[in-house]
Amino acid sequence: MKRALLFVLCFLCLIRSVPAESIPETAAGCRVFINGTEITTVYETAVCHQRFWSAEPELSSTPVAIAPLDAPGEIELEFSGADVQTAVVRPLSLGIVPQVRDGHVCFHVNEPANLTVEYNGQVAGALHLFLHPPVSDRPEPDAPRVRYFGPGVWRDQLLTVRSNETIYLDEGCVLYGQIYCGLGHDFTIAGHGVLCGSIYDRYEDTLVPVNLSNCNNFTIRDITILDPSAWTFNLLKCRDAVIDNVKIVSARSNSDGFTFQNCQNILVRNSFVRSWDDSLVIKGYGGDSGGITFDGCTLWTDLAQSCEIGYETRARFIEDITFRNITVLHAFHKPVISIHNSDHACVRNILFEHITVEDAQLGEGDGTPYLIELSTSESQWSATARRGTIDHVEISDVRVLSGRKPGIRIWARDETSPIDHVHIHDLVILGEAITGFDQLESVLSPWNGADIGFTD
Repeated sequence: MKRALLFVLCFLCLIRSVPAESIPETAAGCRVFINGTEITTVYETAVCHQRFWSAEPELSSTPVAIAPLDAPGEIELEFSGADVQTAVVRPLSLGIVPQVRDGHVCFHVNEPANLTVEYNGQVAGALHLFLHPPVSDRPEPDAPRVRYFGPGVWRDQLLTVRSNETIYLDEGCVLYGQIYCGLGHDFTIAGHGVLCGSIYDRYEDTLVPVNLSNCNNFTIRDITILDPSAWTFNLLKCRDAVIDNVKIVSARSNSDGFTFQNCQNILVRNSFVRSWDDSLVIKGYGGDSGGITFDGCTLWTDLAQSCEIGYETRARFIEDITFRNITVLHAFHKPVISIHNSDHACVRNILFEHITVEDAQLGEGDGTPYLIELSTSESQWSATARRGTIDHVEISDVRVLSGRKPGIRIWARDETSPIDHVHIHDLVILGEAITGFDQLESVLSPWNGADIGFTD
């Protein structure tokens, strides 16, 4: 076994000019068994527990496992070198109660899901376990208009997607590089493989793994993106797209999850983001955004905001944006729900509903202790002299299950950039129904509109 492992390490060193540890090899610290069979697609990837921004944050690592699940099954986990006493499986809404037997974490799963397993009451070393249904639509590798990447390591693949084609990363594939498209349409990016950025320098390379501009009518599904060197998944002036079951784990400076700029009619569903910057973010850089929905997503936000509009809002309108059925496993730093209009846009018709925060530790490091923050103030990212407005925001059915009691900040800069028609309904924090601003730390501007408050 030792000789075989040494051969694999030497082979990986030969095919690339960066240190072998940059490749997310099978995690030495975690073994995963499904119905008694060990799975091999368990990787170590970078994460960051630092709660203040820096250009070169201190990184650690955590295991990520990807595997098919064709029926209800028994999961057994072994965290090497750890004296495991207790464990929790998230999201808690799945009702999975693990048992610890001889230091192993054991539990039953009924169906595929994106799970996170923590042990001994800590977040360090948590396993992200991505279980998916058996693949039934794998394309033939040599089919027309298909670029297929099978199991193995594919290095420095800077792929330009062509219209009407499929790029497929099969399970066991680790592809280092970027998938780019400009002015493309009717394409698909799919598969249960990994798109990885760990070999790229944050500042010399700044490679965004999925970077699409002026594209329409496309689908991206099932892929996992690990350790990007910058933003992770960027859409600029794109429209009519579906992103389904995409998983992201990022750790380096400005490694936002999904970043959409000046896009129309985009649906993101059933996806997972762990980020060291905003997890889900809408920005404006010279064009309007609208008709964007995030639905059924699970987030872990190590730094910055979870569900964010802004700060860059250089558009006429950012409107009809929905964050629905969102579970935030951990929020450590800045607000879960936020609109920061620091340029001139009219931000309107925004819906946040059915949002659960399992662990709210907001305000750590250089963060702010707010669950909700809406503002029309100038920021370091402002590029226009005039501030915009925020109008018609609905925040409904929000639950904070544990952690610290966060506050709310709604701050209009002045009477020329008002915030109005903000309705908060069915907010429960640490078991307490919140029906007024006086029940928690609230910062409210005197220039806010008259129609801001809690509704029945």
